[in-house]
Amino acid sequence: MKNYILLTLLVILGSTTTTAQTKNELAQKIANYYGIANYKNAKTITYIFNVTRDTTTTSRSWVWDIATNTITMQTAKETVTYKRDTIQTAAIKGTDQKFINDQYWLLFPYHLLWDDGATITNTTNQIAPISKQTMDMLTIQYGTIGGYTPGDAYDLYVDNEGKIMEWNFRKGGTAIPSLSTTWDNNVTLKGITMATDHKTADGKFRLFFTNVSVK
Repeated sequence: MKNYILLTLLVILGSTTTTAQTKNELAQKIANYYGIANYKNAKTITYIFNVTRDTTTTSRSWVWDIATNTITMQTAKETVTYKRDTIQTAAIKGTDQKFINDQYWLLFPYHLLWDDGATITNTTNQIAPISKQTMDMLTIQYGTIGGYTPGDAYDLYVDNEGKIMEWNFRKGGTAIPSLSTTWDNNVTLKGITMATDHKTADGKFRLFFTNVSVK
């Protein structure tokens, strides 16, 4: 995951903000909308991550014990439990990569404040990829070193409240989006707000969460 638009295009189509203070303010506004202040009260988050491509759906369920940083993944074929601070095998690393991917989709607004080594810029008057409406856009570009998917970038199209309406994912920071989806069906549990449904414009791809719980 992670995508954006070329800097030259940003300059032409909108006013690019360059001060760190303003960029941080927009990221904070988005994170606040999704209830980041309440994350500290969460002890366990569980959810089922589902992806439908055309008519085929695949799923995997997660139990995330935040206090002990213990993760349990369950699929139709296996159940794996591990601690994130003691990853030792390639197999567990592969499971952890799936966890990070799925958790990013669920809690991405928080990563705007959590993640180091990323560059954030925001631009006004941008055309959203699906609705074609004009919105503010925040782009987060990850560095080329570290993480499971270095160099990825994301464009978040937000309303005046900081709610994400749509986004682009640009694999490796390519100019052309690798994937554009909606951000729909927000649920709020113990003050944590999560978008549970993401669809492409043609409806052939849908990523959605079920059985979401926060304790």
